[in-house]
Amino acid sequence: MIKVTLTQRKHISTTTKILFEAYYSSVNSARNYLNKKIKTKESFVALDNNDVVGVLIYARDYSHYANYTEDLAVSKKHRRKGIAKALLKKYIEISRKETPKKQKYALSSTDVSNKASISLHKKIGFKEIGKLKKLHYGKDEVFFAYKLR
Repeated sequence: MIKVTLTQRKHISTTTKILFEAYYSSVNSARNYLNKKIKTKESFVALDNNDVVGVLIYARDYSHYANYTEDLAVSKKHRRKGIAKALLKKYIEISRKETPKKQKYALSSTDVSNKASISLHKKIGFKEIGKLKKLHYGKDEVFFAYKLR
């Protein structure tokens, strides 16, 4: 069973590896960013029998008090098992608690070629709100909003 919890120092090694494989140009940059997000409690991991299998990092009060997912990654051998869904649901739960009532949305995005992520966001209830050209390493980025209230 998958458990989603705040990222702790004991999770750094495996979480850094997942982030590096997914997005980061170096292990050090992934580790440094993760350490910052652990301190601010803006990082969650998905655990399967105490093994880290996924991570979600977000920015609190990113824009107009809305939270925004910065990184969502699942280890390659654990994909298509509901882990990203569990992480996004935890993100929504946390955003409902953290986001002031005057802000009605939690935000997220992915590159337009990531069909699995786009489908998952829509399946959970995120609505597509726009695209930015060439934002994601030269690819277009699609943005989503989830209505919290």
